Amino acid sequence: MSDLILNLFLKSSLSFPLFLHVQFILLHSLLNKTEHSIMHIISFFLVMLKIVFCYKSQKVQRGSDVSLRCDVPLMSKSSTLHWEKDGEQSPNSTLMYNNSAYIILHTVDERSEGNYYCRLMENGRVQTVRIHTVNVTSYSQNKIHTIYRQSGNNSDVSLIFKSKKIYHRLRWTWEQSPKSQIDLIAVEKGIEVQIKGPIEPGRNSSTTYTGQFFIFHISPVNFNYNGTYRCITETSTYTTTILRTIRVSVEPPDGVLRNQSVVLTCEVSEVTDSVTLVWFRMEGNRGVLVKQQIMTEKNNMLRLTVNLASYETDPLHWQCAVFTENTLRALALITISCNSSENSTVTNQVNNSHANTLFCCVLTLFTGILLGALMYYCYRKRKSVQSGPQESEPVYINISQMRNDRVERRSTPENRENSPEIYRNIRRDRYGKGNMNKRDETPVTSDSMTYATIVFNKSRFQT
Repeated sequence: MSDLILNLFLKSSLSFPLFLHVQFILLHSLLNKTEHSIMHIISFFLVMLKIVFCYKSQKVQRGSDVSLRCDVPLMSKSSTLHWEKDGEQSPNSTLMYNNSAYIILHTVDERSEGNYYCRLMENGRVQTVRIHTVNVTSYSQNKIHTIYRQSGNNSDVSLIFKSKKIYHRLRWTWEQSPKSQIDLIAVEKGIEVQIKGPIEPGRNSSTTYTGQFFIFHISPVNFNYNGTYRCITETSTYTTTILRTIRVSVEPPDGVLRNQSVVLTCEVSEVTDSVTLVWFRMEGNRGVLVKQQIMTEKNNMLRLTVNLASYETDPLHWQCAVFTENTLRALALITISCNSSENSTVTNQVNNSHANTLFCCVLTLFTGILLGALMYYCYRKRKSVQSGPQESEPVYINISQMRNDRVERRSTPENRENSPEIYRNIRRDRYGKGNMNKRDETPVTSDSMTYATIVFNKSRFQT
């Protein structure tokens, strides 16, 4: 447009006076400024449109779950799409499928508030696709929300009561089926918590009740913990939370061999509205849809199974996702440990080697104990033998007193000097027989003392 006006003025300038050239210069400058202004205005409107379509604010219920989603029209395989909060990737459950990125914020509170950015990383460049602002209500009165949790030791549920008004008493109830409501806990202001039901409070539960705030924490979450949880005050029901549980399993559960068939099962505890179960095979940070099925109240079996023939990779990561009206509600992760037959053989050999080593150690220890006991026994026996008479040590016995009576009876004073007494040396040989050898013939007097030598063979007296 400016070029056309410039040409017209150039053609007409040949017949116009000099002052017309001055007007032309001023007009050309004005047109250039107008064109730049129009471009700025268009850029401003484009930015505003981008902000309107990319920016969203949401106020959510305290204690509920929030699901966010962002989409891009085209995306290469090398590109990634993820959610961040204040420049850091969110630790909550995330899923990337096709050209969409999902995130689930569990049990939101004031720490969950802020801006969440959906970032597209492509060819080393980072582009913000969407900004989502989350605001959390201060209180949770008269609200009903449904949450989903995977059953397992690492899963938990926090039921939050926060009120502007002071209530002196409240209780948490659990209703798994109609007309089966039971009390779980009851609290009063300034009094310890009373546990009444089968579900005990978790480690993050409140220990005291201030009258306005209390948390009932459940961990771990069992599959049969599904149902309706109500916080009831002195006058009415303050808040209601409906819990749905899901669980995933793999058969065989202890790992599979390569080329062995596997069965994956994803099950939901209860369905009131339409729910879609989806099995994803995870390839890096992307999910590849393998199987999906819509569940309703008419379904007898609320489960989705996948039969896997064989695999060549290890490990294998799978996720079962629960959707309601295209909104991601829950993710359940499971990992398959795939072992080759060679690895299994090596593992068995290692186990056998460990068992043999353990057996040898136990046998060596037992043998050492026996040898020690035997040596101790021999040592004690040797000491007891050494404390007795030695083999070469003679034992002297005064037998004079023993023979006095016989001498007095058999001898008279007249023939005492002429009556010889024979004293013999008694020696016991190794066979236990005694040899009586004539030693001498000496007249016995009343003052004489005779000794006999008795030598014992120690080996025959040992016990």
